[in-house]
Amino acid sequence: MKNIRIGVINWDASLTKDSYFGFYQIRSLSQAKYRTWVPFYAELLDSENIDYRWRTVEEYERELRYAIKAGIDYFAFVWYPTEGSLLHTPQSPNDCSHRVHELNYARRLYEQSSLKDQIGMCAVVSAHPFTDNDLEELINAFSLPYYEKIDGRPLLYVYRGYRLEMIARIHSLCKTRNIPIPFTVPMSSNPYDLSAPMPLADALSAYAAHNKTDITRYEELCRVAMDNDRLRLATGKKIVPLFSVGWNPAPRMDRLTPWTTDKKGETQYAKVQNAPSPNEMELIFGAKEFSYHIKNDVKDRFVGHILTFAWNEFEEGGYICPTYTKDGRVDDSRIHAFAQAVKIFRSQLEQG
Repeated sequence: MKNIRIGVINWDASLTKDSYFGFYQIRSLSQAKYRTWVPFYAELLDSENIDYRWRTVEEYERELRYAIKAGIDYFAFVWYPTEGSLLHTPQSPNDCSHRVHELNYARRLYEQSSLKDQIGMCAVVSAHPFTDNDLEELINAFSLPYYEKIDGRPLLYVYRGYRLEMIARIHSLCKTRNIPIPFTVPMSSNPYDLSAPMPLADALSAYAAHNKTDITRYEELCRVAMDNDRLRLATGKKIVPLFSVGWNPAPRMDRLTPWTTDKKGETQYAKVQNAPSPNEMELIFGAKEFSYHIKNDVKDRFVGHILTFAWNEFEEGGYICPTYTKDGRVDDSRIHAFAQAVKIFRSQLEQG
């Protein structure tokens, strides 16, 4: 195997309190017990309150430099519609599609940065109302030099089910524009969601690994992710394995958000007994086990990419972006451990 590529999911709701998503992230992470989950660029007001402000490109580049130094090849930005979002009429109290355009802010900062020639990007499109103009913006990005590609085809992850109509529309627009059709990768946390025929899918992956409720240690979380890959192999498709760096949505279970609750006010999250967040040695050991899994289980169905959950899913306990220590110092131990994991992936999987 040659030229292993390391992608990391980027879902950034670190926005100001007067934004829809920023309000809820600030509310979730302001609890003192989650101080070590708060990103290093937040403002620590007191023991029970944090805040964000609109960051500049220069401020955002601090994140990019951490990621570049760790060996990350590209961010898989969760890409939301702008026009479709602004035109959308909410269908229920927990329908937030009219506000998801806010979540493109970090990607916009990235697009303005001169560092994008050192770390690429690709899109993760989800179940929101994309207009033709929104799809045009996406397809224009496919031709950019920093957009991640597989065999010359732009890499596109599709989250929350196999959306054939949307994928077919994107493929059709690409053909009209004489742009290579995207290397399309549906992703689901539950591998059984991807068992139906998927004629336009090139490979399968996941956004997170959490379809069991009895996970109490990080090694168990790694095992779930690998078991899910084995189930996906039964489809005959190629695989983009998901390497998880943690899963524990406790902040959102303590203070519920509208988009993660049903009509009865119950959270969509399954509770876990303890936070399976890795320390440095656990994460490094997990990378060794994961490399073995790819070589021995995935084998020739491996497309050469590893996707990671996640850069900044702070409220779901999956992050490698530096955070704060309890006493307010910057804690970059997890990004350093992930840098070691990247070296393990490359040394183990780029041999021969």
